[in-house]
Amino acid sequence: MSECPYNVGDVVKFTPSARTIGLYQDIERFGLKIGQEVIIREIRDGTYLYFGAGAGGFPWNEFSLVKKA
Repeated sequence: MSECPYNVGDVVKFTPSARTIGLYQDIERFGLKIGQEVIIREIRDGTYLYFGAGAGGFPWNEFSLVKKA
């Protein structure tokens, strides 16, 4: 996987792949709804996005850019 193209403060939409959705019975229990737009609060290891209130931890490629900070 390449380096995350997003920055803290960018708005992204949670658009998980069919493969990712298939791995979890209830993917939304991780704090995000499919299609939800959120502001990136933290990026860990150049890959994983976090959004506050314990939500996040998915790799950046499970999101689509909505608006740059």
